[in-house]
Amino acid sequence: MKLPLFVALSLTSLFAFAGEPGSPQSSTATSAQTAQYDYSEDLDIAKVVRITSANNAANPCAPVKAQMEYIDSKGVAHKLEYTRLGDACEHS
Repeated sequence: MKLPLFVALSLTSLFAFAGEPGSPQSSTATSAQTAQYDYSEDLDIAKVVRITSANNAANPCAPVKAQMEYIDSKGVAHKLEYTRLGDACEHS
């Protein structure tokens, strides 16, 4: 009698944990999608994981596409695409 009860409680706790927002399964699913950033958005960034950008060899000061991967305060990973100036620009 104790074995079926143990199995039922174990399965219930397993499924309850799988649906939590901070669990690895849900953060992996979120990180697969890249969102386009709008400069009017407020971002919840707890930790930046990686920033990458493309270089424009013809005009190193032209706007380039960049991508940032970050983790929010709830532990969910995000990918964000945005446009920024190239690295060779003199920022005054």
